[in-house]
Amino acid sequence: MKRHTISYVSFFAAALFALTACSDGAITGRHSMEPVAVLDYEVPAALPSVLTDLTGYSQNAEKYAYLRINDTVGKVDRFSIVDLDQNRVIYEGSFTEAKGNEDLLIADFSDVTSVGRYRIECETYGCSEEFGIMADKYGSFSVKYRDLIMEDLRDLSATSQTVLEFLQAYEWYYADNADENMSSETVLPDAPEELVAVRDWISGSDYSESVGTEAVIYAAILAKFSFLYKDYDSSLATECLQKASSIYSQSNSVLKSDSESFRALAELYRASGESAYYNELSGYKEYFSSNPDFLNNGYMYGAMTYIVTRQAVDKELCDMLVNAILSKAQTINNRRREITDPMFSQTSGREEMLDYLRVLLSANYILQGYEYDMTVQRCLHYLAGLNVESDVYEPEANNEGVYFLVYSCMAELEREGKFH
Repeated sequence: MKRHTISYVSFFAAALFALTACSDGAITGRHSMEPVAVLDYEVPAALPSVLTDLTGYSQNAEKYAYLRINDTVGKVDRFSIVDLDQNRVIYEGSFTEAKGNEDLLIADFSDVTSVGRYRIECETYGCSEEFGIMADKYGSFSVKYRDLIMEDLRDLSATSQTVLEFLQAYEWYYADNADENMSSETVLPDAPEELVAVRDWISGSDYSESVGTEAVIYAAILAKFSFLYKDYDSSLATECLQKASSIYSQSNSVLKSDSESFRALAELYRASGESAYYNELSGYKEYFSSNPDFLNNGYMYGAMTYIVTRQAVDKELCDMLVNAILSKAQTINNRRREITDPMFSQTSGREEMLDYLRVLLSANYILQGYEYDMTVQRCLHYLAGLNVESDVYEPEANNEGVYFLVYSCMAELEREGKFH
C-alpha cells in the first residue's frame, strides 16, 4: 500500500466493464474474420469503477462504496443494490460527493442489513464486484486469524512479534470470558486453548542462551504468559517468570534502553512487582519527555502494560503515557478522511495504517469506550478493497497478530451492538 499516481479508466474501458462485469457470461454474437493479432505489450488490468469492501460488510455497521469518476463519462446520480440470491434490485440510493476529493462519489447503503450476496450497479459505469453482508463478519475474521496463529504456534513457525500480539488480543478480548468460565472448586481449571498453544510454542522455542533484541522480546512473552497463566498452573507461571528475568538480565547489559526493553520491563514488573523494574521503568521519563513521538518507535504495548498494571506506578510516567496515546489517537481520528481516502491516502504503507489501528485500539481500551470505532472501520475498509488498487491487503505470512487484535476488538463491539 503506497501512494499512487492515478490513471482513470477510459470511457471505452468503463463501457466495456459495464457490459461484461454485470453479466453472468461472456459477450456473445461477436465474430471477426481478422487474424489474431500478436501483441507485444501487456494489457493493463482494468480496475473496477465501483470500489467496495471485498471481504464484505458487517450487518449492523456502516456500509459504503466509492464510485471513481471518469472525466469522459461524468457523474451519475443514483445507484442500485442487487440481491444476487434473489436476482433483483432491493435498494436504490443517491450518490453523495466525497469531501476533499471531487473524483469520488459515495454510495451509502447502511440501510441494507439482510445477510446475503450483493453488488452495486449504476448507469454507464456498470457494477461492483460481488460482496457479502454478514451477521458476524468481525467475529468470523477474529476466529480465522486466531486459528491461523494457533496453527503457527503449534508448528513453531509463529514469529515472536505475532506471539506478543496474540497474547495482547487474548488479554484484552478473551481473558474475561475465560475468567467467567473458571470453576470455584479448588481443582485448577483447564487452560484456554489459546494459552495452551502459546505454552507449547514456548516449550519448543529456547532463547535461554541468546542475547539481544530477540531474547528481550522472548523475555516479554514469558513474563506476559506468566501473568496470564498463573491461575491455571502457578508453578509453570513462576518458572516462566524466573526464566524471563534471567534472559532479560543477560540481554540488558548489551542493549540500550529501547522499546523492546521497555516492554519487557513493563511485563516483568506487572508479573513480579520487583522494585528494580519499577526504577528502570521510571528512568524512561527523561527520554519520553524529550522525544514526544516515542509511540512511533514501538513503545505502544509496553506503555499499555504499564498503564493497566495493578502494581504501584510512577504517576508522572503513567500520565505521560496515557496522554501520549490519547493525543495520538485523536490526531489520527481527526485525519480519518485523508488517511482512508482511496485515491490519495496520506499513509506511507500498510504498516503505517496498522500502527494507526494499534493506537486507536489502545485508546479505546484506556477509555473503556468506543470513541474511535468508526475510524477503525474506515481503516479496515481501506485495507479490504476501498483503495486505489481495489486490493485486499492480507497480513504477511506468520505475521497475523495485529489482524487478530483488530478483528477481536471489532468482534466485541459487534457482539455488544456498539457500532456508531
